[in-house]
Amino acid sequence: MKIIAPLTIILAFVLTIGCSTRNAYEGLRFRQDSECQKLYGTEQEECSRRSAPSYDEYQRQTKERQDNKR
Repeated sequence: MKIIAPLTIILAFVLTIGCSTRNAYEGLRFRQDSECQKLYGTEQEECSRRSAPSYDEYQRQTKERQDNKR
C-alpha cells in the first residue's frame, strides 16, 4: 500500500509531461498553419509544404534518427 501512492504520483507526472509536450508541439504547428493561411497562391502552398509534420510523424522521425546514430 505504501508503494502504490508514490508509483501513482510518478505515473501521473510522466503522463502529464507527455501530454504537455504533444500539446505544445500541436500548438506550434497550429500557429504555423494559421500563418500559412494568411498567404496567397504559391506562397501559401510552399508554406504548407514546409509545415511541420504531425506529432506522431515527428516522433517516428526522431526515433529513426536516434536509431541511425547507434
